[in-house]
Amino acid sequence: MRNITVKGLRKAFAGRIVLSNVDFALSEESRLALVGENGAGKSTLLRILSRQLEPDAGEMYGLENGCAYVAQDFSGDPNQTPEQFLASRIKDVRRALPLLEQSGFDLGKDGEKLRNCKCGDLSGGEQKKLEIIAGLVRGSLFLALDEPENHLDYLTIEWLIRSLKKFKGGLVFVSHDQYLIDELADSILELEEGSVVTYSMRYDEYLAEKERQVAGEARQWMMEKKTIHRLRETVAMMKLRASRSSDTAATYRQTKRRLQRLEEEHDSKRPTAEQDKPRVRLGTVEQKRGKQIVVVEHLDFSYGAHVIFRDANADLRFGEKVVLFGRNGSGKSTLVRLLIGELHPQHGVARIGVNIRWQMMSQDHLEGINPEASSLQVFRESLGWPEARSRATLAKYGISAQLVNRPLQVLSGGQRARFKLALTFAHDPEFLILDEPTNHVDPTTWEAIVEAIQGYSGTVLAITHDRMFIDAIASSLWLLENRKIQAYPGNVSDYLKR
Repeated sequence: MRNITVKGLRKAFAGRIVLSNVDFALSEESRLALVGENGAGKSTLLRILSRQLEPDAGEMYGLENGCAYVAQDFSGDPNQTPEQFLASRIKDVRRALPLLEQSGFDLGKDGEKLRNCKCGDLSGGEQKKLEIIAGLVRGSLFLALDEPENHLDYLTIEWLIRSLKKFKGGLVFVSHDQYLIDELADSILELEEGSVVTYSMRYDEYLAEKERQVAGEARQWMMEKKTIHRLRETVAMMKLRASRSSDTAATYRQTKRRLQRLEEEHDSKRPTAEQDKPRVRLGTVEQKRGKQIVVVEHLDFSYGAHVIFRDANADLRFGEKVVLFGRNGSGKSTLVRLLIGELHPQHGVARIGVNIRWQMMSQDHLEGINPEASSLQVFRESLGWPEARSRATLAKYGISAQLVNRPLQVLSGGQRARFKLALTFAHDPEFLILDEPTNHVDPTTWEAIVEAIQGYSGTVLAITHDRMFIDAIASSLWLLENRKIQAYPGNVSDYLKR
């Protein structure tokens, strides 16, 4: 059986060690889910496996069999046509056509869209389909995918799962979608503090094992905390005795050094769940029960001859939490752009209500923000906050003191997501518009976002394909279908059952 074997892999950026002494093997029958905190180095490891990036040290065997890479974000030239993009990745574009059709990609009349449309004009879902299909038909024995579920609707994710199950080769992928991991992974590859540990079990079993480990670490940590407390009392008494008698001074100094070592080790071993979970908090907003937040009346909108909405109607009231639900291209992002005034309807109304404080978190977390600026700089300039308050708020969202002065463009996708969440919520909005808020975020940040939105008294309109997220926060769905907006009470599980 052919394998990719990695031994002693190391990688650092600007002196910061990302991967340290990484060892693992990927066989041609493996299905590995690569998990870890934001910024842990998951994307770096996938890029090294696929020869997109060179390691600083270590050995890798089996790469001659090829490892195709599916990037987190679109990696092609936005001015290329889809056909040109595919031709740059695979030898015969015709091999991609059946998969494109199965994925729901609109080829246009006689394939016109493939030849004439620019990739930059495609939706995020269509760009992702091109990336995935280029990887699948490339002919490599191994495939590395970085968050392949991003931008895909629920039916396309089902197609993705079926396609990856048919893939005849080894698979390693990064995902924050538990449904996708449950369906595909037979083992979990955990990346933490630069090293990896392989768990030969399903994802739910891995999560249970991690809970047991953290609980055990927490018990040990609390026992050490009690020991340190007792030792502090002992050192205080010994200090008093040493001031009265020189005979006990040496023993006092020795015991004090022991206490200092224990305190340092204890702080470094604080249980992960207690230490790293972002403390996301949405402010309490002024109660405006019954107030109309969004108005959509007799909306008509088209891109040229392509009709998106025709006589569409919807109404969003204060306190509701609604998820826009539908296929890629059904008009979810278009509706949001109409509401915030970036687009204008040909007929009818689509707008946010009067005197509503609203904030939007877009898919591009650095949209409208200087990528060379630091998170601290953006906070101080956009909010007018003092440095101490800005640092404290960013720290609550997992942007540590080591990250606040780094340019935003060098942060990982997950770290940028945490930054944008912090900036969005810092404005204390009454109405939140969230466009794929769980893209790029690790499980602890995901949980923190869910808890924050569940406890938020304001109004939420979200675009997301994350089923678990929808089930956790949605009071109703706006289904975009047949150029209309149909409201359904409940979450996605309720809808799919119906």
